[in-house]
Amino acid sequence: MADKFDEREKAYEAKFKLDSESRFRAQARSNKLFGQWLGEKLGLSQAEREAYGKELVAARMDKPIREDLIKKVMEDIAARKATITEAEVRKELDRFYAAALEQIAQEQGKK
Repeated sequence: MADKFDEREKAYEAKFKLDSESRFRAQARSNKLFGQWLGEKLGLSQAEREAYGKELVAARMDKPIREDLIKKVMEDIAARKATITEAEVRKELDRFYAAALEQIAQEQGKK
């Protein structure tokens, strides 16, 4: 009987670990995609957009709170005098995160 509980506990732990890794990967991917989208809106070149996407991934690693990322990009938007609202930023962050979660799930299903 104890073996069944041990197996169940191990299964839950494995699922928790997989879910955590998936969320982490999705967050990094969505920040990169969002950075490329925003970079295009800010008039950056393709290479600059790629670099900006990577910069946002790193920024989120340093400060994992979403509001810190929003503050950073709003400062970047203001510095470029772009007309992108905070509401639009939030909407796009949500959209890219949902897309990244879906991509990760599809990739895991292929394995």
